[in-house]
Amino acid sequence: MKSFLKRPAFRIAMTHLLSKKRQTIVAMLGVTFGIAIFIFQAGLMTGFQNMFIEQTVNTSANVRIYNDVQVAKKSIYSKTLPDTSQSWVLVRNQKPKDEEPRLKNGYQMMRIIENHPEVIGVSPFVGSQAIFNMGIAQVAGRVAGVDIERENNTFNVEKYMIDGDLKRLVTTPNGVILGEGLAMKLGAATGDIITVSSAKGSALQMRVVGIHKSGVVELDNSRAYINIRNAQKLLQVDGSYITDLNIKLKDINKAKALAADWQKQFGYTAVDWETANANVFSVFKIQNMVTYLIITSILIVSGFGIFNILMMIIYEKMPDIAILKATGFKDKDIRTIFLTESLVIGIFGGLLGLIVGWGLQQIAGSVKMDIRGFVAMEYLKFNTSAGFYAMAYIFGLVATALAGYIPARKAARVDAIDIIRSK
Repeated sequence: MKSFLKRPAFRIAMTHLLSKKRQTIVAMLGVTFGIAIFIFQAGLMTGFQNMFIEQTVNTSANVRIYNDVQVAKKSIYSKTLPDTSQSWVLVRNQKPKDEEPRLKNGYQMMRIIENHPEVIGVSPFVGSQAIFNMGIAQVAGRVAGVDIERENNTFNVEKYMIDGDLKRLVTTPNGVILGEGLAMKLGAATGDIITVSSAKGSALQMRVVGIHKSGVVELDNSRAYINIRNAQKLLQVDGSYITDLNIKLKDINKAKALAADWQKQFGYTAVDWETANANVFSVFKIQNMVTYLIITSILIVSGFGIFNILMMIIYEKMPDIAILKATGFKDKDIRTIFLTESLVIGIFGGLLGLIVGWGLQQIAGSVKMDIRGFVAMEYLKFNTSAGFYAMAYIFGLVATALAGYIPARKAARVDAIDIIRSK
């Protein structure tokens, strides 16, 4: 490296750049602006996506197994009669079968899945629609009947408690943990008594023992944790009744394959976390495409700026190029001079872009905001990983190198004799 800095080609390149300081600064600022926007905008998008994935993975099942009850099923006559195309069949007062969404032998399935080497934990779940009442407030939501110790060991529920004590759900006979949004709708706080009613017509007086905030707005606005036995009481079912098995894996990338295996093995619907959030991820893909198109456009514009500046330097330095060739400089030496100029612009402009981009992230990330979309955020989340910054820097260097290649090649092809004759 030191030997290259002492070479005449590098010294000549620096002389060219320093002799046109204004143009050099403008070219560097183009690279700086492109990389700073890359770090800010792409960092915001990927930071939000990483946060969403983290919250989704941490607070919900990697694989969910449940009984997908289909109300609209083929009638008995359509299965038994061989051909109805040439005849009329009269059916009076046909009613759909009242099928419960229970998992038969659910606890046996749980024990089998627990022994799988890729499984961290399995939590049994009883889910049901419910009405929550407190005073005159009446809110529709969903009860999540769980074994809270299993649920906490599997999904770290305690981490997201913002008030109360998770353990009180075990020690309090009719305890309930409300999602933050649901508690706000009811006007309920820890220690209050609410009434929970199921679609079966049964109701329980329950004491609020805590408030939970997962960060996923839809869940926080509607979900309440209760003991699994209380959920079974509300639904008027026996102690073996469960509707879901929520599974946490060591490697979330294996969720899709394992879900397919378990669906085939047990005959129930198994959905992995990516499939369950497919609509959200499709929005992310569109966001990424638009973001990278904008950033690429900015870097292309800055690349044209570098291209134009180097072309101007070449035309102004034609006599110098002719002299260099006449004194023994080869085509590759001339090409090296102008490629060095573009890379110097990219190196220093890129470093400044990293600093400016980091500063923009820090400023925007320190402003408190109340954002509620797919997830709730008080502050903007940015991707600040070293790998992301390195990618942005390399992206800027590649753009400047490509912008400098054509002028460098043109400079190398200059005919020294023609230039000297024209003078």
